[in-house]
Amino acid sequence: MVARTAAALVAVCALACASTRPPVLAAPKATAAPETDARSEAPPVLVRADDGFLAPNAEDVDGAPAFIHYAREDMPIRVNVELPRLAARYASRDDTDAGVIDAIRAWETAIQRAVPWFRLEIVRDDPGADIQVEWKTRITGDAAGRGGIGWHMIDGRLRARGRLQYATKPCLGIGCQLALPELKLLVAHEFGHTLGLGHCLDCDSAMNYSWETLERTVVTETDVQTIRALYEIPNGTRADGTLMIPLRGP
Repeated sequence: MVARTAAALVAVCALACASTRPPVLAAPKATAAPETDARSEAPPVLVRADDGFLAPNAEDVDGAPAFIHYAREDMPIRVNVELPRLAARYASRDDTDAGVIDAIRAWETAIQRAVPWFRLEIVRDDPGADIQVEWKTRITGDAAGRGGIGWHMIDGRLRARGRLQYATKPCLGIGCQLALPELKLLVAHEFGHTLGLGHCLDCDSAMNYSWETLERTVVTETDVQTIRALYEIPNGTRADGTLMIPLRGP
């Protein structure tokens, strides 16, 4: 019952995240990335890539769906990981912190097989890092985690920014504290959102939020091929194939 309660809370995280339209992070100055899943309320335009899945993950300044991602010149992606103040169930704070980082690093290890130049750098206490990973006592709504991607313009170049929030005990009930394997699966899922991926409910993927197989591979080949396909799309391309408005120039 304890594990089932925690699992149900983690599984609902994506539903809670996906219900809000993310704000557009536009130029000229840097702005924090959104706290919610980077999917608009409009039906996504799905693009099949091999056995993967892909959908617009941001909005242009006029609300049009678009594709954004981290670029080769952004490497390494700096990921600022906040130390958790409450450990996962039956784990120490150090083990919990290491588990969160392992879940994030799982993406790097998997993606590098298809995109060799992809790199992450874990940092501490860096508010200017590309991705912010924050521990929270509670997250608004019925969620154990929340992740998303946003964008801003720096010197005429589109830059992606991500934000991930997670709670080790998302509600007050005795059975709510997440075990370390549950937390790692949660963080892996939400980190996928910070990289620009949406949900995939019918495939073997870290982005499938159904709680069916706790023992599944955290990041799958489906996820890798979808990231590869995303990175092959010119950054800032709208779903209609045109560039985002800030990139069009005079």
